[in-house]
This record gives sequence, structure tokens and C-alpha cells, in this order.
Amino acid sequence: LEKFPNLTPNDLKLCAMLRQSMTCKEIAAVTGKEVRSVEVSRHRLRHKLGLTKEQDTVLFLLQF
Repeated sequence: LEKFPNLTPNDLKLCAMLRQSMTCKEIAAVTGKEVRSVEVSRHRLRHKLGLTKEQDTVLFLLQF
């Protein structure tokens, strides 16, 4: 939170699920959302974290 104060509680939950190597489909099933909604949330999270297209979100979160 100190490095990325603009993350919402939902962003933090998504980060936790991504760190567990859950797919968008699995996250959608757990949260009760559509797969496309999870994909959009993941894209917005990448933007908030300042990741480029070449960087892997899961690897970034695991190393962080």
C-alpha cells in the first residue's frame, strides 16, 4: 500500500488471487463475476501498477 496507495480493496483481493496463480475463469467463479469483468479488472490493475505489456502480472506480484 505504501508503494501503490491508489489500489482499492478489490484490487488487493485480485492481487491475492493472482499470487495464488488463479486464472481469470477461476477468479470469476469465486467472486461471482463474469470472466470478461475479471479480465478488465486485471488490465486496470496492470495500469495502476505501471506494468508494460512485456511484464507478467503474476511474476511481478510474486517478486514484490
